[in-house]
This record gives sequence, C-alpha cells and structure tokens, in this order.
Amino acid sequence: MKHFGIVALIGGWLVITVWGVIKGVLESQSLVFSVSLSVIWIGILVLLISTIWQRYKESKDDPYKDVEV
Repeated sequence: MKHFGIVALIGGWLVITVWGVIKGVLESQSLVFSVSLSVIWIGILVLLISTIWQRYKESKDDPYKDVEV
C-alpha cells in the first residue's frame, strides 16, 4: 500500500504537469507567463523529489520500522 501511494502521487503529478504544459505554456501568448509557470512547476517538482528521496533514506534507518501497531 505504501508503494501504491508513491506511484499514485508521481503518476498524478505527471498527468497534471503534462496538462499544465499543454494548457499553460504551449497555448500562451505571453513569454513571461510561460516562463514563470515553468519555473513554478519545476520548483514544486524539485521539492517533491527531494522530499521523497529524504523519506526513502530515513526509512532505512528507522528504529521503529519493526514496531507493530
């Protein structure tokens, strides 16, 4: 179930990103709007990837990994 959540999050992100690129960047007449929208999406993507990577690294050393609830 844990892996499904990660796959769903990344899959949803890719769908929204593709839709945003098509609607916001390719159909826009304003260069400033296209660049700013691209920078925002790239920034959010970098934050998402760094958070997932940090959680992945921390899960290896988690002292409570074997504790059952």
